[in-house]
Amino acid sequence: MSRYFVMIYAAVFLGLAGCSFEAEPPADWSQSDRESVIEAAAAQIGNTEYEFGAGRTEAEREEGIFDCSSFVHWAFEQEGMKLGSMRGVTTDTLKHKGERISPEEMQTGDLVFFDTYKKDGHVGIYIGNGEYIGAQESTGAAVESLEEGYWSSVFNEHVRRI
Repeated sequence: MSRYFVMIYAAVFLGLAGCSFEAEPPADWSQSDRESVIEAAAAQIGNTEYEFGAGRTEAEREEGIFDCSSFVHWAFEQEGMKLGSMRGVTTDTLKHKGERISPEEMQTGDLVFFDTYKKDGHVGIYIGNGEYIGAQESTGAAVESLEEGYWSSVFNEHVRRI
């Protein structure tokens, strides 16, 4: 009997594992695609509300209710880049996407992380000139500085290129 359960478990596990593969960046993923991600995010400035844990359902996204990680996921998805499941996206899942690079190598469209309520507790998208765009509790979608103010003090130099 236990052999039967092992076979079922293996079949289910392998079936689910097959569903979990995520798209790699398309071969033609370019800097203009990265800029399109930023444009999609920027179009949401003034149109969003921040709520921790929100943005996982279509209804929340349609209402413009996001947290930082769902906002980043949504922006990339607008350009056809799926960063895993929207229902399961968190800063913890995003901090393992793509390749880690040094802050000196940052380019527009890279993910930037901040130590807020925990290590890598906040994420945004680098837009150049020492700034990033993200969904913040105090502002919703907004552009913030990495070089001065609160966000510079919690930027932990964790940068990932998708």
